Amino acid sequence: MRKILMVCTGNTCRSAMAAAIFLNKAAERQIPVEVDSAGLSALENDPASVQAQTVMKEYGIDLSGHRAKQLDPQVLGQYDLILAMTMSHKQQILNFRPDLENKVFLIKEIAAQKMQETNVQSENLNRADSDVSDPYGQTVAVYQRTAAELLQAIEAILDAWQ
Repeated sequence: MRKILMVCTGNTCRSAMAAAIFLNKAAERQIPVEVDSAGLSALENDPASVQAQTVMKEYGIDLSGHRAKQLDPQVLGQYDLILAMTMSHKQQILNFRPDLENKVFLIKEIAAQKMQETNVQSENLNRADSDVSDPYGQTVAVYQRTAAELLQAIEAILDAWQ
């Protein structure tokens, strides 16, 4: 079973939504995975933002029990794949653990890589180095766009795994 970690800044929106969507879509496809999330500057035990919870309800996912966790560099080695939301997040993770270079990717980077392997094209994932937009503190509509970005990347990854 693959163990995946999603990483963003505060672990209250992007990485929390990404982990929830990944688990949900993997379960639909009967792909066994463990998915966790953490933030590089998380305030421990903060709940997912109200907007993230609202948008995840639209996906049939309940984020009400999510609590933010601070990234612990000591446990990063236990993951098979560490997916960062931005290039800055990726660089910070690699600064902690340069030995994990072959496990740390941008979520869009690994999605674009998997799409290339399967000869699929996507306008939104053509740039493997692109960041997932940060919805923090913005409207539900912005969170919906971020969730759609995440869903597209996650679907590409799962498509390649089947």
